[in-house]
Amino acid sequence: MIAAKHADLVAATDGNALALDLLAKNVSSNLEPPLLTKLITKKLEWGNNDHIEAIKEGNKIGFDVIIGTDVTYIPEAILPLFASTRELITSGASNKHGNVLALILCHIFRRVDEPSLLSAASQFGFRLVDKWSAGVPNKSSQGIISKWFSDNSLMNDLPSTALNILLFRLE
Repeated sequence: MIAAKHADLVAATDGNALALDLLAKNVSSNLEPPLLTKLITKKLEWGNNDHIEAIKEGNKIGFDVIIGTDVTYIPEAILPLFASTRELITSGASNKHGNVLALILCHIFRRVDEPSLLSAASQFGFRLVDKWSAGVPNKSSQGIISKWFSDNSLMNDLPSTALNILLFRLE
C-alpha cells in the first residue's frame, strides 16, 4: 500500500530467511509493474553491516520513513534496531529534499517497555513526537497518528486493543 500510494521505493526486510522467501513470493505473486519495481525485498539482521550496505546499494540517498511492525519484543535487539534504522534513514545524501525523517513502530508491548524504547531511541538521535494506543485516547498526543485513523470505521478492523504506535523523528 505504501508503494502504491506514496513511496518511490519500498524495501521490505526480515531477518528470517524463510519469512523473507515467503515475502518475496507474496510480492511477486500480487504485484505487477510499475509497483513491482518500487518494492524490493532484502534480508536485514539489525546491526549486520553487510545487510545494511546491501540495502543502501538500492537506495543511496537513504529512506525518509522507516516502519517497523512487531519488531520490539527482544530486549537485546532494541539497540541494534535503532542503530540500523539510523544508518538507513540517513545514508547517502541525507534529507536533501527537506523531508521529515521518521521512524514508526507498531507493536504490542511484551518484554520491552516504553522507557527502554525511548532510551534507546534517544541514544541514536530519535525523539518521540507522538504515540497512540488502540482504544486509549492520548491527551498529550499531538494528534499526528490519530489523524491516520480519522475514519473511525478503521478502528473496528484492528486485531487487538493492545496495539501501540510510536512516531519518532530524527533530530
